[in-house]
Amino acid sequence: MRILYSACLLVACTATASAAEPAAMATHDHSAMMRSQSRAWTQLPVLKARMKSQDMSSRSYLMQPLNIAADAVEAWSNDLNDPNGHRRLPMEMGGAPLDKPATGGFQMLTAREEQGDVVRVATTVHYFSERGGKNPTAMFEQVKHELEIVPQPYPREHSRYRTNEDWQFAVRFKGQPLVAQKVVLETSNGSRSEFMTDALGGVKVKVPNDFKAEAAQVESHGRRRGADFVLAVSHAEGGLQYLTAFNSGYGEDAYANRSLAMGMGFMLVGMLGAAPLLRNRKTAARKEESANA
Repeated sequence: MRILYSACLLVACTATASAAEPAAMATHDHSAMMRSQSRAWTQLPVLKARMKSQDMSSRSYLMQPLNIAADAVEAWSNDLNDPNGHRRLPMEMGGAPLDKPATGGFQMLTAREEQGDVVRVATTVHYFSERGGKNPTAMFEQVKHELEIVPQPYPREHSRYRTNEDWQFAVRFKGQPLVAQKVVLETSNGSRSEFMTDALGGVKVKVPNDFKAEAAQVESHGRRRGADFVLAVSHAEGGLQYLTAFNSGYGEDAYANRSLAMGMGFMLVGMLGAAPLLRNRKTAARKEESANA
């Protein structure tokens, strides 16, 4: 039943969860307590960061697993030489506390749930902007779970995924590429797309331009509107059904809403440039009329 549930979840992410799941979950009090409320826009497992402290010198976050029962979050550091580069963050009320490590920079975070013959994993990347700005290619190459979706690359520091951009990901199972594997994309703006991995297990994902058409709204901190996306892949092997999802945020195209503004600007410049010509024509017409009078 759980295999069918995971398959339906991946193929039709808006489908209603199996009625058998709540009964099964009721026998696992601890897991049930850790399962966060499902988000309206997806039923896939995701990891979200919520700021715990506003103090810049000791900034910390709570990592909240959503749609997945997990008793801890695992964190991998950008610094492979750090003895604490891989650590387990126990779950507390509201999430797993994530403090800024000494090396700063990128952190890869995962939450895992095993129920019967189903293994579900949520994955995300968090960036501490204070230090360590290198793109963490080596960190991504580490095998962390059986089924993985790996950014290649991840947006550099102070950047993000944006609409109308193509981004490459690798899908692998036990460190080996998965060929001709379906990957599903969902966004909090309501889009859903499907892609297929190539002969090297890679998949090129186009971030959809699915923000509403009304004039762009600028947030209080000056950045453009943002939304969330999740990529998911499912694979069965050895009598187990694996479901892994990678989630992140994305923003509007850097040129969003500029085309109209540029068009209006060019129109205004054209009108200003044409004004002297119109005046000259009117002056010449008056002179001609005076001469003929």
